[in-house]
This record gives sequence, C-alpha cells and structure tokens, in this order.
Amino acid sequence: MTALEYLLDGLEAELELERELGVRVVELDRTLLASPPHFSTPPFSHSPTSSPSNSNSHSNSSSPSNSPTPPLPHSPTDPIPQSPTSTLSFAFLHDRPLSPNGIEMMAKIVTAMHETPESAPIVFNGERPPAKMYVVLGSEAMKKWYPGMRGAPGQWLRGRNGEDVLLTYSPEYLLRFGAATPALMKLKREMWTSLKGVMQRVRG
Repeated sequence: MTALEYLLDGLEAELELERELGVRVVELDRTLLASPPHFSTPPFSHSPTSSPSNSNSHSNSSSPSNSPTPPLPHSPTDPIPQSPTSTLSFAFLHDRPLSPNGIEMMAKIVTAMHETPESAPIVFNGERPPAKMYVVLGSEAMKKWYPGMRGAPGQWLRGRNGEDVLLTYSPEYLLRFGAATPALMKLKREMWTSLKGVMQRVRG
C-alpha cells in the first residue's frame, strides 16, 4: 500500500465515522483521484462498498470473501504487540470482551484515529500494556482498571504512575440505545470530540 492509499483510507474512515456521528456529511470520491485499479484495505477499515467482483487477488485473511471482519481486541492469552521502545502512545481499556457490534464500532474509531490494532490495542484483561495514555471505555472499566478513581466522560485524569487517563463511553453502552436518537448522536459526538483530544496529544 502506498502512502497516498493509506492516507485516503484513513480519511475515508474518519469521514464515515463523522457522518455517523452527525458531525459532517462530506463524502470522499476516489474516482476524482488517479489511483491504482485495485485498492487494498487496511485491517481496521470499514467501507460500505465491496471490492470488485472480478478481482483475483486474495488477502492474507482466511475469512470468506465477504466484507472484512475487524480483528478481535487482544485477549489475555495473546501477546500485546509493542513498539521498539515497549511503550505505546495509548491503549483502550474495557472491562470485558466486546460484542461483535462493539468490535465493529471500535474498528471504525481506531481507523478514523489513524491507528491500528497494534498501535492502539483494546485490552480487557491481564496487565495494562506500557503506554503514555489510556482511554478507559466506560465507568465499569474505570472501576476495574483504576479502582477508587472517578470522573465524567470526556474528563482527563492522572493515573497512579503519572500517566494521562481519559474516561469516555463504552461502545456497549452506546449500542443499548439502538436507534439513532438525538441523545445517542450527542453522546457519540462527545466521545469523538474527546478522542480527537487523544490524537492531538499523540501528535504533540
């Protein structure tokens, strides 16, 4: 994948997420750009369009040739990939394994943040991976990973070791609303706004 393709995939994912959150309605038309005939897809992208049916290329995934399934968050039995410095910029913390719909929501978010499952893992058990920041998904996750600490969604806190901790909504909580009500759109906008703050801190 070229650098242009990666940037376009990331931009498309961010626009799709922001359309879902009601932030903007801009769409990316790739036909206006001179791009290769076959576009590879990053691991965490989610696009409503399918790949051309006459393509004979195969991905490294063993799943059927339907829409790609986002990778599962890391389980305690899987080694958590780390950077050469053994410290991630940030990691997501949840209190339990995510549902399939929760995984799909987080897949969109991670891609829109221009990250990967390796650079921004979702951890629900075991030890916290060394990271400069942690994004805690929901109050139950806060109780599990930072007992005794309290905060409101969107609030930055300071961990016991001096690390930055952002509390935001759990995807499972947002999924309880079902239909896209104004209340749900408000919560999603709040969540995305706080996650943009994570990106700003990562990129300095």
